Amino acid sequence: MLSRLPIDIPQTSSEITAHWLTDVVQSSGMVTAAQVVGFEVGSPGSGVGFTGQTLRVGLEWDVVEDGAPVAVLVKFPSENLGNRGLSEAEGGYDREFDFYERFAHLVPVRVPRLIHAVRDPGPSGKSRKRRERLVDGLPAPVVKFIGRHARKLIRASHRRYALVLEYVPDARVTTAQTLPPPEDLAAILQTLARLHSHFWRHPMLSDSEVVEWSMVTQMPNVMNGLYRAWRDEVVARRPDLFTSRFMCHADWFSNNIERLVAHLDEPLALRHGDSRTDNILFTETSMVLIDFGVSGSGRPAGDVAYLLSETIPPGPNAREIFERSCREYHAELLAAGVEEHSLESFLVDCEVVLALQAYRAVLIEATYEADYEGESLAELWVPRIESLLTDELPVI
Repeated sequence: MLSRLPIDIPQTSSEITAHWLTDVVQSSGMVTAAQVVGFEVGSPGSGVGFTGQTLRVGLEWDVVEDGAPVAVLVKFPSENLGNRGLSEAEGGYDREFDFYERFAHLVPVRVPRLIHAVRDPGPSGKSRKRRERLVDGLPAPVVKFIGRHARKLIRASHRRYALVLEYVPDARVTTAQTLPPPEDLAAILQTLARLHSHFWRHPMLSDSEVVEWSMVTQMPNVMNGLYRAWRDEVVARRPDLFTSRFMCHADWFSNNIERLVAHLDEPLALRHGDSRTDNILFTETSMVLIDFGVSGSGRPAGDVAYLLSETIPPGPNAREIFERSCREYHAELLAAGVEEHSLESFLVDCEVVLALQAYRAVLIEATYEADYEGESLAELWVPRIESLLTDELPVI
């Protein structure tokens, strides 16, 4: 039977205490005797989170001790219960814990140092998968009903999660509202190629005890029930954004979802999963990848085409930039030692991911309560995705 850990685990900024912060940092070995006597909670200064709270906590110590951080990054689940429930259904919090506990020390790129991770027990992998198979196998009208009322029916759990990470100071980030300069985009693609090649076809990527979560979705039929329940309303709400050509690609993914999910989930590489520029920091000496809440194994195009679909400005040259960037990434992948992933196969995968992005845009507009300073995600991303779509659907 699931139970809470017999300890205090703060879940909001108001529940953080100096005593808890002292225990957290001491448990990491960064300090031994120093005590936190004061702290200040603020914004991390980068990224926008829709499924969780990310806080920069400045620390005041009673004595000077080498290694004592001036600030840490603290992550809690979202206070928006609808967003939280949808995220938990896809393992959004457990994935990030799993990444930091199982992979962070192995990756060839810089990620924030793990200082402390604590979460209440969840269901075992076997029981969770059994439940997912049961729910995903329900009749189509039932999963459509679930999709229509997902924010009410997919409830947030009572589990507590707290992740404390290294705070990276003086970092530069390009938000989703702006667009990265070409040199930044090239550097990000090089970094992704390093990450993907490092674990290429590694046996642990296909080990369900190590990578427990599907890259695209745990329950494709339930996900598609949500899509079918809201599709027409979303199109009617914003026909200027969700055009017939855009919806042709989204519907193609919907009509072939099980086959395409299985294809994109093939464990070729370790994927970041949410490679928005919000989740990539630039310092004077390095690039830092952050936010691994949808990490897992899969085909590398899932990171590359995802990134490009949100970073290339709409316009007559958008498709040309997309194709050139895909080829540049693939060349980096080959240079890093990957030999058995052809350019042709990779480019087809990128087209599939663009269709997935169109499909996701419908879901986001339908169910997530999220925006960038008043601008909806659909208004921000759909024109960028639209400019990259071709008239032809992918052929696998």
